[in-house]
Amino acid sequence: MREVTLTGCEASNPLGFLAALGTLRVVARSDPSARLRWVREGRWLPAITLAAPDDLSRILLADLERWRTGHPALDFAEGADRKIQDLKHPPDEFRLLMGQVAHHAEAAAFVAAYATGVAVDGTGQTKPTSFHFTAGQQRFLDAVLTARDAVAESDLKEALFGPWVGRQGPKDTRWQASYERSRALLPFDPSGEKARVVVGAVWLAFQALPFFPTAPVGARVVTTGFAGRGRRERFTWPVWNVALGADEIRVAVGLAGLDDLTHLERSAMGIATVFQARVVRSSQGYGSFSAAKPL
Repeated sequence: MREVTLTGCEASNPLGFLAALGTLRVVARSDPSARLRWVREGRWLPAITLAAPDDLSRILLADLERWRTGHPALDFAEGADRKIQDLKHPPDEFRLLMGQVAHHAEAAAFVAAYATGVAVDGTGQTKPTSFHFTAGQQRFLDAVLTARDAVAESDLKEALFGPWVGRQGPKDTRWQASYERSRALLPFDPSGEKARVVVGAVWLAFQALPFFPTAPVGARVVTTGFAGRGRRERFTWPVWNVALGADEIRVAVGLAGLDDLTHLERSAMGIATVFQARVVRSSQGYGSFSAAKPL
């Protein structure tokens, strides 16, 4: 067994947190003994314990090729209608998709994270996960498909070990903390400047979605880790200092009342700290995370 510290994935950044969890989930598919804990090295960084002797980025690259040859969790979005690519199906069509992937455990877990097939928005379309930050010309799964096709081994290494520089071109899921650039605070108009996307981190973060399933609550969809609505919506996540496997992580991120736990209660659960970020949504519907704060 060996432990690898991912110096590129900071726990305080939602994209870094998700990328670390996605990495663990991918590794655990072939190595069930894989574990993840967070270590404090001036910042909270993920450390993954694994038995596989292969270079971590090569394990991830091999799994990426599996997705490129076809996967039920993404195949339906290839060349599909804009609404389908944006997870805004007619509800009956989304329920049909759920039935089609039911026999494929991994695909079913992704589709369960996408939406519920029950909750709808004001126009009667399927209401997607709270991680859905795209709008306008951007579509959620179009960004994921672009990441899948664009990622190279160097992008994965950048995501894992940093520094995060990114590159222009790939589309983005907008999960990077403080993504939104306020015109009022900048000496230039940012609309003409293309954002740099850490595409390896985007792909790995997508791989974490099965840890965050959705569920219908009345007419609403609730996503694991999220609470509140509108301007009060927020994402809360734990940082643990004990090594957890994939099933244990699924429980940890789904704990209710993380922001209300006392220090003693956290310690008893192996939770070192808890971070929270507000969800900021523009009038056009684009979403972003504010800078996270420890609770």
